[in-house]
Amino acid sequence: MNKYCVRTCIMATVLLLTACSGKNDSATTAATQNATPAAPAARAAIVVAPVTIEVKQSNVAAIPADISDKLKAIGSKNDTAGTAALYTPSFPEGFLSTLTVTRDLHYGPAERNVLDVMATKDGAAKRPVIIFVHGGGFGAGNKSAANTPFYDNIPYWIASKGLVGVNINYRYAPASKWPAGIEDMNNLVVWLKANIGQYGGDPSQLFFWGKSTGSSHIADYLADRVKQGKPSEIAGVIFTSGSFALGDTPLWANYYGDDVSQYPERNALPNLVKTDAPLMATYAEFDGDQYKQQFALLANAMTAAGKSLDTLHLLNHSHMSETYAVGTADDSLTGPVLDFVMRHSSK
Repeated sequence: MNKYCVRTCIMATVLLLTACSGKNDSATTAATQNATPAAPAARAAIVVAPVTIEVKQSNVAAIPADISDKLKAIGSKNDTAGTAALYTPSFPEGFLSTLTVTRDLHYGPAERNVLDVMATKDGAAKRPVIIFVHGGGFGAGNKSAANTPFYDNIPYWIASKGLVGVNINYRYAPASKWPAGIEDMNNLVVWLKANIGQYGGDPSQLFFWGKSTGSSHIADYLADRVKQGKPSEIAGVIFTSGSFALGDTPLWANYYGDDVSQYPERNALPNLVKTDAPLMATYAEFDGDQYKQQFALLANAMTAAGKSLDTLHLLNHSHMSETYAVGTADDSLTGPVLDFVMRHSSK
């Protein structure tokens, strides 16, 4: 059995899933949290075909028993502060001191087009780069915030593995609607290609890691590259509890708008499956139904297109805990992510 997972094939009955009521991301604890974004509109039940792709299950034993019990008690509730409290003690004050940390570099013209870079202090060059794109319902969340380790914990973990970690902000909806995310991702990739070498990164080995609606911005970018007939220029992508498909009812109307007649043009999934970038998709046991549904849609579309997809079902984790645990002893997510990156990098 693999260190991180066992294989299972979900061949059971058709999944009858309803859209979640708005379990959205935030990068901050209750004391520093942004305003909660509007929830996606409620939708009727949607029948999703059975997933026939092999779905890996995470190693439950990787989660400390006391935390696991508390996560089960929280369940699918979006308890940002309570979940953060479980993981904050794992990041003592000064936990970034072993790294070279460069803050708020501008990759584009907008105020929120800024990024942080973290790497070890040894100055090694041409290391693979992982760029984390946070969630937040398109209108909230941050790459970092005072008095909380989240999401500094993501590039911290990346750098601790000898890679270069990049954490970004992007423009908020509803002030910046589709295709603002595509524009931001394009500006970001151009900046990384030109500049990440100064920080020890290899511009030919860029890996995107999207969380929740951060995954949507990455998916839209990849789909747009396909539409333009251009290569992705990305070495690999990890989607964690993401959304990739628009249907015939409003979804994240604050960003995509509520005119569903525009959705076929804005729907990433048909072109996402044609990308040349290797893909990995994960979802959590206590995720809202929307994210389980979106995982199934992506998995089925990749299967239909004859494309491979790395998968991971994070047992005992929630929409918030899966990324708050990054950088702790819990490697139920980070183990498979690192394996994916190493398999698709030249290092």
